[in-house]
Amino acid sequence: MLADQAGTFEQMTEIEEVWQAVKRALTPEGIDFFIYLSVDPDFSHPHLLTNIPALYAGFPPQADPFLHHCCNSYAVTKTGVAYLPEHDYLPDEAKTFIQRARDSGFKTGLGLPMRLQGAARFGGFNLGTAMDREAFEARILPRREEFRLYCLLAHRRIEELTQQLALGSGEFPRPMIAPEHDEIAQLTPREREIAYLVAQGFSRKECARLCAISQHTVSDYLKSVYAKLGINDRIRLTQIFNAAGSDPIAPPD
Repeated sequence: MLADQAGTFEQMTEIEEVWQAVKRALTPEGIDFFIYLSVDPDFSHPHLLTNIPALYAGFPPQADPFLHHCCNSYAVTKTGVAYLPEHDYLPDEAKTFIQRARDSGFKTGLGLPMRLQGAARFGGFNLGTAMDREAFEARILPRREEFRLYCLLAHRRIEELTQQLALGSGEFPRPMIAPEHDEIAQLTPREREIAYLVAQGFSRKECARLCAISQHTVSDYLKSVYAKLGINDRIRLTQIFNAAGSDPIAPPD
C-alpha cells in the first residue's frame, strides 16, 4: 500500500528527495505527470515541482486553474482535457491551459487539494495520466483516497522542509494533514492528524510510525479526541471524517 512507503518521508532531509520518492512510488501505479503547487493565501510565492515544466512556460504557476477552482474544497477533482466538458464554467484562459497540458500527454488526472492546518499556504497535487476516461476510471479513480493520503503525507513533509529552510534550524510543531470540518475544529492539529489516520483504518502502531511518535502517545491523543468529540469508537470517528469529504480507504494489510 502507498501509505507504507510514505513512512520513509520522515527520514528525508531534502525536498528533492521527497519529490523523487513520490515519482518513484506513483509511476508504477499509472501516474505519468506530476504537479505539486502551493502558494500563500494571496497566491504569492508559488512553490512548483513538476516533470512537465514546459507547461508553465510563459504561464505563471499562481494562475493555474487547479489553485483557483479545485482548492475551494477538499473534494478530489477529475482533471485533464478529458474532463473539460464537465467544467464549462472555467474561464477561457483556464481551458486553454488544460488543453495545453494535452500536448504533453496529460489527458486525465486527479486534483488533490490539501491545506495543512496551522499553515497559511495551500495547494496540492495534480496527478496526470495519458489514459482515456474509461481506463482512468477503472484503474486510478477507485484508488483516489489512497493517492490522497499518500500525497497528504508528502505535502506535509515538503512543507516542513520548506519551513526549515526559511527558519534555518530548530524544531517547530508539525502541521496537520486532516481536512477541515466544524465538528473537529476543537481538536488540536496533532489530534486531528491522529483522528484522521485512525478514521482511515490505520492501527495505533501504524499511526505512530507515520507520525514519528510512540504508540503510547498515539493512545493519549486518541483518548483526548474521543473525549472532546463525545464518541467512543472508530465507526463514529469515520462518520465524522466522511462528512468532511474524506472517503474511506482500505486499511493497510
